[in-house]
Amino acid sequence: MDDIIGKALGEIKDELAGLHEQNRFLNGVMDRLHAENERLRNAEAQRVLQPALRELVKLADDWRARGTALADKDPAQARLCEEVVEDVTLLLDRQGVEEFTAAEGTAFDRHEQRAVGTTPTDDAALDGLVAAVRKPGYRVDARVVRFAEVLVRKFTPPPAS
Repeated sequence: MDDIIGKALGEIKDELAGLHEQNRFLNGVMDRLHAENERLRNAEAQRVLQPALRELVKLADDWRARGTALADKDPAQARLCEEVVEDVTLLLDRQGVEEFTAAEGTAFDRHEQRAVGTTPTDDAALDGLVAAVRKPGYRVDARVVRFAEVLVRKFTPPPAS
């Protein structure tokens, strides 16, 4: 009798162990499916937002240029332009779009910057350094969505005498 009960309990124990293993497997599958679903939803949301985000970046560029043009003529209006740029930058930031820029005098980094021109220099030590920033760059997470536009110093040796 004890042998039959022991055998039945062993079979139940084995079946429960199998069910636990199957449950772990199914939970793993569900977790992977959930993570994949979240990635797809996030990618779709980003795809839908991309046109609006591009337009906001363009709006910031336009107001930044307008402010620069007004800086000498009408400082008060130039400040209003800067405030519009700040507001647009905050909107972008809330959507996960980070504005970044290059510091003048740092090495040109083609992973985050696009050279839109060069500035001649007769100092070889300055060759390849950022001379000026034309437009900031933007990134989402670690991915650059628009390169910072910069002028890069280019060494030009003085003419031989």
